[in-house]
Amino acid sequence: VRPPADAVRAEEFINYFDYQHPAPTRRDVPFRVTTELAAAPWNKKRQLLMIGIKGYDVPKATLPASNLVFLLDTSGSMESPDKLPLLKQAFSMLVPQLRAQDRVSIVVYAGSAGLVLPPTPGDRHEAILAAFDNLQAGGSTNGGDGIRLAYAMARQSFAKNGVNRVILATDGDFNVGTVSQEALETLVADQRKSGIALTTLGFGQGNYNDSMAERLADVGDGNHAYIDTPQEARKVLVE
Repeated sequence: VRPPADAVRAEEFINYFDYQHPAPTRRDVPFRVTTELAAAPWNKKRQLLMIGIKGYDVPKATLPASNLVFLLDTSGSMESPDKLPLLKQAFSMLVPQLRAQDRVSIVVYAGSAGLVLPPTPGDRHEAILAAFDNLQAGGSTNGGDGIRLAYAMARQSFAKNGVNRVILATDGDFNVGTVSQEALETLVADQRKSGIALTTLGFGQGNYNDSMAERLADVGDGNHAYIDTPQEARKVLVE
């Protein structure tokens, strides 16, 4: 079945692949540009110019400290295998990369918001994995309180000169309770100005509100990804 035209985002399709563009070798050169010109496959009278931008790849050992808050949807609709079980598997891949200088918090929302893991050193892998493992789906969705609690945790363990980020994982229609989408976008944008970014991750099929998740990531200066397999989880969260 051909996907509807508006379901294909040209920029996501183009940026999905690794083109092996050469990266700068020194930190004082922030990025390199690669260009390629060819006849357009659909019209030989036109030419197609590809411009590739590759940033300097900072060695993982020298990355600044990360303060990550996982804001997870645990409402009843998250029960199916491609949702909460895949979410647990996905985040479990990320945990081994966390270091002592990193901080991790886990906030869940379903009906009401709850703190599953207060800010914890990143090298306490077993405690973090156990917190993910204990998650269960149930209840209705109300993301408004959850996002406020997530940002409160991010502020509590704010990493100066580090990476401060809320990572929202949901299967869909991010039901924000009494908060309108405009108010939510304002909240996310204000937090971004204070140094806390927002990344959104989508799971499952059906009611997934892709455009809202992408919009929140845009105003939060983060990225948006859709995870439907363990391989995709590894690409997004590990690689």
